[in-house]
Amino acid sequence: MDRRTARLLNGALALCCLVLVLAAVYPVTTAESHSTQPVDERFTVPEVDDYRATGAIVADGETALKFEGAVTADGGRYLFIDEGAVRTEQFQASPGAPVYSRLVVEDVGSTDRRREQIQRDTDRKLIRESRTEGDVTFIIKQNASDLRTDVSGAASVVVRSLYVVGYQRDIDPSQEATVYKPENGWYEGREPYHITGATGQVRTVSDTTGVRSAEVRWDQTGSAGTYAELALVRLTGDAPTTYDISVEFKSGEPTVRRPAWVTAVKAGSEDR
Repeated sequence: MDRRTARLLNGALALCCLVLVLAAVYPVTTAESHSTQPVDERFTVPEVDDYRATGAIVADGETALKFEGAVTADGGRYLFIDEGAVRTEQFQASPGAPVYSRLVVEDVGSTDRRREQIQRDTDRKLIRESRTEGDVTFIIKQNASDLRTDVSGAASVVVRSLYVVGYQRDIDPSQEATVYKPENGWYEGREPYHITGATGQVRTVSDTTGVRSAEVRWDQTGSAGTYAELALVRLTGDAPTTYDISVEFKSGEPTVRRPAWVTAVKAGSEDR
């Protein structure tokens, strides 16, 4: 047996011993996930008539989702969603008015499929399609009741991502907000996982579950319900994954301006 093979075998034996020791010293230890809490105890999008919201989900430095939206009490609505390879911008002048959408797709190979989906939808009309190097842009007019639902939906995706960890409640001395701080530990989802390095806070409106703002980070190791599994996953893979979650809601009367591309479409030949 050469020295290299001997070193590899010794390393494997050492790893097995470590796993056995950890399994004996630290038995299965899991905690209830925050996502299993009753609905009335979870974070929610605040219930206000008008607001501007921004948020993002970032995993290991790569943006998985980024959005910006605005809703006025009885006027315009605006929503921008960046999913990396797909960017969608939407505008509605008022509830019940047509929704104009600009869809920019980097995956040129999916162009035909997306065009067919749009054309099959009787509520949508493909007004314009243009192509640049690597991108295809679709301009769409759609009959919809209220874009407010889509804005709230995008915000909910980010807010619900906060459910992955549990939180310790801390009352703000100002009494204007309730502060929640994320906690490390073992959690149960579709599979067990472990959270470390949890930092940041979630602020809710007074004593409600409506989120005012959140800036939270944690390291997540999946397929790990024990210290033994945690050691194996980290030694044999790229775990943990670092997540950065941010969201902010500003209530009041936001300004929703008509995007220049919508003005150009309405002044052009959409109905010709």
